[in-house]
Amino acid sequence: MKRTISIILTALIIATTLCACSVNVNITNGHTVYVRDDFFSETITAIFSSTDSEDTEEIKMTLVSEGDEYNTYSAAADTDKFDRVVLVADGDKSGELAFNDYVSGWHLSSDGVVPFTYDEDEPEPDYEIVTLPYSKTEKDIYIWTPDDYDESEKYSVIYMTDGQNLFNKNATSTGSWGAAESVKSMMKLSEHKAIIVGIDDSTSNRDSELTPNIGKSTDENFDGGTGEYFSDFVVGDVVPYIESNYSVYTTPEHNSICGSSSGGIESFYIGMEHPDKFGTIGALSPAFSLFDDETWVKYLKQKDFSDNTPFVYIFNGNNDDLETYLLEGAKSMVNNLKEVDYPDEKVTIKIYDKGQHNERNWRMIFPEFLKFAFPSAEQ
Repeated sequence: MKRTISIILTALIIATTLCACSVNVNITNGHTVYVRDDFFSETITAIFSSTDSEDTEEIKMTLVSEGDEYNTYSAAADTDKFDRVVLVADGDKSGELAFNDYVSGWHLSSDGVVPFTYDEDEPEPDYEIVTLPYSKTEKDIYIWTPDDYDESEKYSVIYMTDGQNLFNKNATSTGSWGAAESVKSMMKLSEHKAIIVGIDDSTSNRDSELTPNIGKSTDENFDGGTGEYFSDFVVGDVVPYIESNYSVYTTPEHNSICGSSSGGIESFYIGMEHPDKFGTIGALSPAFSLFDDETWVKYLKQKDFSDNTPFVYIFNGNNDDLETYLLEGAKSMVNNLKEVDYPDEKVTIKIYDKGQHNERNWRMIFPEFLKFAFPSAEQ
């Protein structure tokens, strides 16, 4: 009898272990992500993964509808367990895409993979361009508000560098950030409301105006940057204009500053200089490597975050020469912040080994930044 019980228990343990390790199981709960497919693929598989663990789940997507322009598919997964998804359409893989409960869907098209909101059209974003005096010239400010913008309500503000690349799908050879589409999706799926304010950085002076002068640079071509002037312009001119002309919150928890590359280091600098204005910093593929660790630590030790401590989101790829070069600086910045006793819970770094230095890459990851900038109520 004891031997029989032992055999039964062993069988149960094995069965339980097999169930715990199973994959390719389509679940009916969790957050649903939709895919519009212009290529009418026979099958699309969603591979969900986590940047914090080795957990993965592979799900064959369900065909939701067929159309003349695209087919629509869906799959659901647990956003507490996974934060990335790769789409495999007839064997062709997308890059890693942000997956969270602000992401409605991704559209596989000739323009690449772009965000969209399920059951809604995909018009080109409408935005206003305002010109403000800047140094001895002028600078364009790109302002996007949602279609249902209502003056009787308050909106958070996402301030971004390189405003010329945020909205127009033909902005660069790899498209735009798809910033409006991602925020539109977030607003549909959450209680958050936001507008986007992009500052133009398309001139030949870009490298200088997006580089702070905090010490000797590791690249002499970037010595003497005018990032302090740009920072003062954002806080002294752009922010007051927005707060005077739009129905927005003025407290730091409702304002974020975000950018990539040189715009990433400058966004970090602006947030560090003005923690009373910005509660979240998005530094994607940031040019932190322009200064060594000693220079950064010396600079950060001069800052006072006793009243306000911005959350710092850092992202970096590792699949082209520039991203690989910048990656070391991104990793070092996490350590530099620790050295000056910056709260660990206020810093996160996300790395995508196959990520490249372009708008296509930042478009795929931008919804992840939004999740940190606009945490859910339960968080």
